[in-house]
Amino acid sequence: MNARKRFTMAGLAAVMSIGGLGLATAQPASAEGACTDWRVIQVDHNAAGLKYRECDRYSGDRTQTKAQLYLWDNKHDGKVAQGYTATGSNKGGSWHQSWERYYAWGNEKHHSPLIDTGWHKGHDVKVLLKATQG
Repeated sequence: MNARKRFTMAGLAAVMSIGGLGLATAQPASAEGACTDWRVIQVDHNAAGLKYRECDRYSGDRTQTKAQLYLWDNKHDGKVAQGYTATGSNKGGSWHQSWERYYAWGNEKHHSPLIDTGWHKGHDVKVLLKATQG
């Protein structure tokens, strides 16, 4: 390989590694997102509880959101704590949903492990809680 080709290959490698460093330092901040404080919901005189927070991240004009939550079943009554989460956006006063899921927990001894819904399109999270027959 002649000297000119070696220089060009070395220059290309340097540019790619510099670009890679730029991307590597920019992504962790947006990948983490920003989260609200923890909020608590209780139903049926604290027979069931849910603690959650909403997180958002932005990439250009694209917004993603997720919820993190814990469920509690605090009463031995044959019911379980059921949480519902949905992600989406409010556009023009109307809800446009991109994703939804139900979670249930029925162990009265301790709360559920951390539930992380993962990132989904939108910039709002709906979280509901009810106690249902298990």
